[in-house]
Amino acid sequence: MDLKEILLLLEKFQDSDLTQLKVQLSGDLFEAKRGQDQPDAVHMKQEAAPKKPFVRVQPETKVEKEDPSILPEESLEGLIQVNAPLVGTFYARPGEDEDPFVQVGDTVKKGQVLCILEAMKVMNEIKSPCDGTVRKILMKDGEAVDFGKTMFLLEEA
Repeated sequence: MDLKEILLLLEKFQDSDLTQLKVQLSGDLFEAKRGQDQPDAVHMKQEAAPKKPFVRVQPETKVEKEDPSILPEESLEGLIQVNAPLVGTFYARPGEDEDPFVQVGDTVKKGQVLCILEAMKVMNEIKSPCDGTVRKILMKDGEAVDFGKTMFLLEEA
């Protein structure tokens, strides 16, 4: 964990309503607590500004027309969903001027890289859970991804 990551975490923690934060990343442990044994200045700051929830809440939006990227339930039969294991930014290619890792119709092997999810300046490779064919890519390059969101639909070979 580098200093920028720690400062970002500390800032988010300070603006939240949490009283304790414990993070372990790559063997580094970071722990922050807030409670009664803090100086008066910190307590005054807490009372002056209401705390924001730690998680980002998206407002509900109405969908007026059907989204073509969402498939009906019956068409998901036999397809494997590859979901985001973390919140981050979706990258379909290893670099700006490079070809995408996979495209619709490509045959993939188990463990082959499908995309990269960037979270806190860490590039996380998302790999295929099985041998198969890419049937649908549900994300766009550079798009924000929430935890559990389906990114790919694969047809197992």
